Amino acid sequence: MIGFTLRADSAIAQTRPIWVGLGQLGVAALGVHLAADRLDDHVFQGLLWLNDHVISAIAVKLQMGGLQPDSLVSPSSWLAFVLELVIDLYMFSALALTAQEPDVSVESLKRKLSVEAVVLPLFWVPVALAGSWVVGMAVEDQLAEWHATTAMVAGWTVAGLVGWRLGWTGLRRIVGGLDVPKRRTKGLGWAPLLVLIAGLAAWHGLPIHGLLGGGS
Repeated sequence: MIGFTLRADSAIAQTRPIWVGLGQLGVAALGVHLAADRLDDHVFQGLLWLNDHVISAIAVKLQMGGLQPDSLVSPSSWLAFVLELVIDLYMFSALALTAQEPDVSVESLKRKLSVEAVVLPLFWVPVALAGSWVVGMAVEDQLAEWHATTAMVAGWTVAGLVGWRLGWTGLRRIVGGLDVPKRRTKGLGWAPLLVLIAGLAAWHGLPIHGLLGGGS
Protein backbone atom coordinates (compact mmCIF):
# COMPACT_ATOMS: atom_id res chain seq x y z
CA MET A 1 0.00 0.00 0.00
CA ILE A 2 2.83 2.38 0.89
CA GLY A 3 4.61 1.58 -2.37
CA PHE A 4 1.45 2.28 -4.37
CA THR A 5 0.96 5.60 -2.54
CA LEU A 6 4.53 6.66 -3.25
CA ARG A 7 4.22 5.75 -6.93
CA ALA A 8 0.92 7.63 -7.18
CA ASP A 9 2.46 10.64 -5.47
CA SER A 10 5.40 10.55 -7.88
CA ALA A 11 3.07 10.31 -10.89
CA ILE A 12 1.04 13.27 -9.68
CA ALA A 13 4.19 15.28 -9.03
CA GLN A 14 5.32 14.71 -12.62
CA THR A 15 2.10 16.30 -13.90
CA ARG A 16 2.68 19.44 -11.82
CA PRO A 17 4.15 21.49 -14.72
CA ILE A 18 0.96 20.90 -16.70
CA TRP A 19 -1.34 22.07 -13.92
CA VAL A 20 0.87 25.00 -13.00
CA GLY A 21 1.03 26.01 -16.65
CA LEU A 22 -2.74 25.82 -16.98
CA GLY A 23 -3.11 27.92 -13.84
CA GLN A 24 -0.69 30.54 -15.13
CA LEU A 25 -2.47 30.67 -18.48
CA GLY A 26 -5.89 30.64 -16.81
CA VAL A 27 -5.28 33.61 -14.53
CA ALA A 28 -3.94 35.69 -17.43
CA ALA A 29 -6.80 34.56 -19.69
CA LEU A 30 -9.24 35.71 -17.01
CA GLY A 31 -7.71 39.17 -17.16
CA VAL A 32 -7.84 39.13 -20.97
CA HIS A 33 -11.51 38.12 -20.85
CA LEU A 34 -12.30 41.06 -18.59
CA ALA A 35 -10.48 43.41 -20.98
CA ALA A 36 -12.21 41.89 -24.02
CA ASP A 37 -15.58 42.39 -22.36
CA ARG A 38 -14.81 46.09 -22.03
CA LEU A 39 -13.40 46.17 -25.56
CA ASP A 40 -16.77 44.90 -26.76
CA ASP A 41 -18.41 48.03 -25.31
CA HIS A 42 -15.85 50.36 -26.86
CA VAL A 43 -16.14 48.72 -30.28
CA PHE A 44 -19.94 49.00 -30.09
CA GLN A 45 -19.70 52.71 -29.28
CA GLY A 46 -17.26 53.16 -32.14
CA LEU A 47 -19.59 51.41 -34.56
CA LEU A 48 -22.48 53.57 -33.35
CA TRP A 49 -20.44 56.70 -34.05
CA LEU A 50 -19.46 55.37 -37.46
CA ASN A 51 -23.09 54.54 -38.23
CA ASP A 52 -24.35 57.97 -37.14
CA HIS A 53 -21.69 60.01 -38.92
CA VAL A 54 -20.63 57.99 -41.94
CA ILE A 55 -22.87 55.06 -42.82
CA SER A 56 -26.10 57.02 -42.37
CA ALA A 57 -24.82 59.86 -44.57
CA ILE A 58 -23.86 57.39 -47.32
CA ALA A 59 -27.21 55.64 -47.00
CA VAL A 60 -29.07 58.95 -47.42
CA LYS A 61 -27.13 59.78 -50.58
CA LEU A 62 -27.86 56.35 -51.99
CA GLN A 63 -31.50 56.61 -50.86
CA MET A 64 -31.08 53.48 -48.74
CA GLY A 65 -32.02 52.68 -45.17
CA GLY A 66 -29.25 53.01 -42.59
CA LEU A 67 -28.15 50.36 -40.14
CA GLN A 68 -30.09 49.90 -36.93
CA PRO A 69 -28.08 50.17 -33.67
CA ASP A 70 -29.17 46.69 -32.60
CA SER A 71 -27.54 45.21 -35.69
CA LEU A 72 -24.15 46.47 -34.48
CA VAL A 73 -24.17 44.45 -31.23
CA SER A 74 -23.25 41.14 -32.86
CA PRO A 75 -20.25 42.44 -34.88
CA SER A 76 -18.73 44.14 -31.83
CA SER A 77 -19.19 41.01 -29.71
CA TRP A 78 -17.67 38.75 -32.35
CA LEU A 79 -14.70 41.05 -32.88
CA ALA A 80 -13.96 41.14 -29.15
CA PHE A 81 -14.36 37.34 -28.94
CA VAL A 82 -12.00 36.69 -31.85
CA LEU A 83 -9.38 39.06 -30.46
CA GLU A 84 -9.66 37.39 -27.05
CA LEU A 85 -9.18 33.95 -28.61
CA VAL A 86 -6.20 35.12 -30.66
CA ILE A 87 -4.50 36.61 -27.59
CA ASP A 88 -5.17 33.47 -25.55
CA LEU A 89 -3.47 31.41 -28.26
CA TYR A 90 -0.59 33.87 -28.28
CA MET A 91 -0.18 33.52 -24.51
CA PHE A 92 -0.32 29.74 -24.80
CA SER A 93 2.48 29.78 -27.36
CA ALA A 94 4.51 32.06 -25.08
CA LEU A 95 4.13 29.61 -22.15
CA ALA A 96 4.20 26.26 -23.94
CA LEU A 97 7.38 24.20 -23.63
CA THR A 98 9.09 26.79 -21.42
CA ALA A 99 11.12 25.84 -18.37
CA GLN A 100 9.57 26.00 -14.92
CA GLU A 101 12.70 27.72 -13.60
CA PRO A 102 13.98 29.69 -16.60
CA ASP A 103 17.12 31.77 -16.96
CA VAL A 104 16.15 35.40 -16.39
CA SER A 105 19.62 36.82 -15.84
CA VAL A 106 20.57 40.28 -17.07
CA GLU A 107 22.89 38.80 -19.70
CA SER A 108 20.10 36.57 -21.00
CA LEU A 109 17.70 39.50 -21.21
CA LYS A 110 20.24 41.56 -23.16
CA ARG A 111 20.58 38.80 -25.76
CA LYS A 112 16.79 38.53 -26.11
CA LEU A 113 16.04 42.26 -26.22
CA SER A 114 13.34 43.07 -28.78
CA VAL A 115 9.95 44.76 -29.04
CA GLU A 116 8.34 41.48 -27.96
CA ALA A 117 10.69 41.17 -24.98
CA VAL A 118 9.50 44.58 -23.76
CA VAL A 119 5.80 44.47 -24.65
CA LEU A 120 5.02 40.88 -23.60
CA PRO A 121 5.96 41.35 -19.91
CA LEU A 122 4.23 44.75 -19.85
CA PHE A 123 1.13 43.01 -21.19
CA TRP A 124 1.35 39.99 -18.88
CA VAL A 125 1.61 41.97 -15.64
CA PRO A 126 -1.73 43.84 -15.81
CA VAL A 127 -3.73 40.94 -17.27
CA ALA A 128 -2.37 38.50 -14.67
CA LEU A 129 -2.99 40.99 -11.87
CA ALA A 130 -6.51 41.63 -13.17
CA GLY A 131 -7.17 37.89 -13.26
CA SER A 132 -5.84 37.51 -9.72
CA TRP A 133 -8.00 40.41 -8.56
CA VAL A 134 -11.11 38.82 -10.09
CA VAL A 135 -10.41 35.59 -8.18
CA GLY A 136 -9.85 37.50 -4.95
CA MET A 137 -13.04 39.52 -5.34
CA ALA A 138 -15.00 36.34 -6.06
CA VAL A 139 -13.80 34.98 -2.71
CA GLU A 140 -14.72 38.25 -1.00
CA ASP A 141 -18.22 38.17 -2.49
CA GLN A 142 -18.77 34.64 -1.21
CA LEU A 143 -17.79 35.59 2.33
CA ALA A 144 -19.26 39.10 2.45
CA GLU A 145 -22.60 38.07 3.93
CA TRP A 146 -20.85 36.15 6.70
CA HIS A 147 -18.34 38.81 7.82
CA ALA A 148 -17.42 41.88 5.76
CA THR A 149 -13.95 42.51 7.24
CA THR A 150 -12.94 38.86 7.05
CA ALA A 151 -14.23 38.72 3.49
CA MET A 152 -12.12 41.72 2.48
CA VAL A 153 -8.97 40.32 4.10
CA ALA A 154 -9.57 36.91 2.52
CA GLY A 155 -10.17 38.48 -0.89
CA TRP A 156 -6.97 40.51 -0.82
CA THR A 157 -5.03 37.53 0.52
CA VAL A 158 -6.25 35.19 -2.20
CA ALA A 159 -5.63 37.81 -4.89
CA GLY A 160 -2.08 38.24 -3.61
CA LEU A 161 -1.40 34.51 -3.46
CA VAL A 162 -2.76 33.91 -6.96
CA GLY A 163 -0.76 36.83 -8.31
CA TRP A 164 2.41 35.54 -6.68
CA ARG A 165 2.07 31.81 -7.32
CA LEU A 166 0.65 32.04 -10.84
CA GLY A 167 1.08 35.57 -12.16
CA TRP A 168 4.68 36.03 -11.04
CA THR A 169 5.84 32.54 -11.98
CA GLY A 170 4.10 32.89 -15.34
CA LEU A 171 5.93 36.16 -15.94
CA ARG A 172 9.26 34.48 -15.25
CA ARG A 173 8.38 31.68 -17.66
CA ILE A 174 7.41 33.91 -20.57
CA VAL A 175 10.47 36.11 -20.09
CA GLY A 176 12.77 33.12 -19.75
CA GLY A 177 11.13 31.42 -22.73
CA LEU A 178 11.84 34.26 -25.14
CA ASP A 179 14.05 33.38 -28.08
CA VAL A 180 17.04 35.40 -29.21
CA PRO A 181 15.46 37.48 -32.00
CA LYS A 182 16.78 37.74 -35.54
CA ARG A 183 15.56 41.36 -35.53
CA ARG A 184 15.02 43.73 -32.62
CA THR A 185 11.62 44.63 -34.11
CA LYS A 186 10.26 41.13 -33.48
CA GLY A 187 6.76 41.41 -31.99
CA LEU A 188 6.07 44.87 -33.42
CA GLY A 189 2.89 43.68 -35.13
CA TRP A 190 1.47 42.34 -31.85
CA ALA A 191 2.43 45.38 -29.81
CA PRO A 192 -0.61 47.66 -30.43
CA LEU A 193 -3.13 44.92 -29.59
CA LEU A 194 -1.25 43.77 -26.49
CA VAL A 195 -0.88 47.33 -25.22
CA LEU A 196 -4.60 47.98 -25.80
CA ILE A 197 -5.67 44.85 -23.89
CA ALA A 198 -3.15 45.54 -21.12
CA GLY A 199 -4.51 49.06 -20.70
CA LEU A 200 -8.12 47.88 -20.55
CA ALA A 201 -7.22 45.13 -18.08
CA ALA A 202 -5.37 47.58 -15.83
CA TRP A 203 -8.05 50.28 -15.92
CA HIS A 204 -11.13 48.08 -15.61
CA GLY A 205 -9.70 45.03 -13.84
CA LEU A 206 -7.73 46.63 -11.00
CA PRO A 207 -8.90 49.00 -8.22
CA ILE A 208 -7.35 52.00 -9.98
CA HIS A 209 -10.54 54.08 -9.80
CA GLY A 210 -10.65 53.74 -6.04
CA LEU A 211 -6.98 54.61 -5.64
CA LEU A 212 -7.50 57.72 -7.76
CA GLY A 213 -10.60 58.68 -5.80
CA GLY A 214 -13.02 57.96 -8.63
CA GLY A 215 -16.02 55.71 -8.97
CA SER A 216 -16.07 51.96 -9.51
